[in-house]
Amino acid sequence: MRNHTTVFVWIIILLLLTAACGVSPTPTPEQPEVAAPTGVLVFGDISDEAAETINGTQPIADHLASQLGAYGIGRAEVKIAPDLETMVQWIANGEVDLYFDSPYPALVIAQETGAEPILRRWKYGVSEYYSLFFARADAGLTTLADLQGQMVAFEEPFSTSGYMLPLSYLLEQGFNPVEKGMPEAAVAADEIGYVFSTADNTTIQWVVSGRVSAGVVDNVGYELFIPAATRAELIVLAQTEDVPRQLVLTRPGMDPQLKAAIKSLLMGMDKTEEGQAVLKIFLTTQFDEFPEGATVALARMQALYELAQSR
Repeated sequence: MRNHTTVFVWIIILLLLTAACGVSPTPTPEQPEVAAPTGVLVFGDISDEAAETINGTQPIADHLASQLGAYGIGRAEVKIAPDLETMVQWIANGEVDLYFDSPYPALVIAQETGAEPILRRWKYGVSEYYSLFFARADAGLTTLADLQGQMVAFEEPFSTSGYMLPLSYLLEQGFNPVEKGMPEAAVAADEIGYVFSTADNTTIQWVVSGRVSAGVVDNVGYELFIPAATRAELIVLAQTEDVPRQLVLTRPGMDPQLKAAIKSLLMGMDKTEEGQAVLKIFLTTQFDEFPEGATVALARMQALYELAQSR
């Protein structure tokens, strides 16, 4: 009896094994391969220190690109131009997608290419700034009218605070600013002469040393670059209106959905720890809308731009 039972058990085992081997598993359908996004988001800047600028900009470029896969963006690149003319060409040709700068050069680019200002950048934690006309307190100057027949130091031709703001301010006040080739050039009694120093520090030195009667720097630089003891020996003759510290430009022809996504991502960066860390490297605290609305803000900046261009 025991042998019959053993044989019976082995028969059952063999039948189960045979059945198991004979059942074909349900085939798993192959998942289609999804191609990785290959688009490149290009940030542009103008600098004579390309490596330093790239190091400060690449993290924010990578941060945005990592969240734009749905729009075909797979990676980011930072492209450095040697001058404004080159940047105008790159943006016009679609070689640069995003550009950050103060209002005057940004508006030059927008005018030349059709690029669109979309946001305000708080560079160095500053949302807006203005220009100050200043002179030595012992020079006998107290108002802008005292600058007629005198020489003023501006920074450079594409500076917002060192050219567009002070020049347009003088024009709106009814004065006759005239560019001169050197600080020692003659200035007519009905003119306010201006000369370019190429740097705020040089402007300050020229005023303190008496090489020019007055100078112009932005309010942040006035506090930052001039020691308190030296400021005590100076007088502020006038200050211009505020303008955004920097604008964010998108290239002409950018897909509206991509543009909206970039805008949303930039505005949300200061709300997360990761975003804050990236912003810190980019020397920025946040991006936001123009408080008075884009239409009003851009119209006023456009008016100042056109005044400066008229000279």
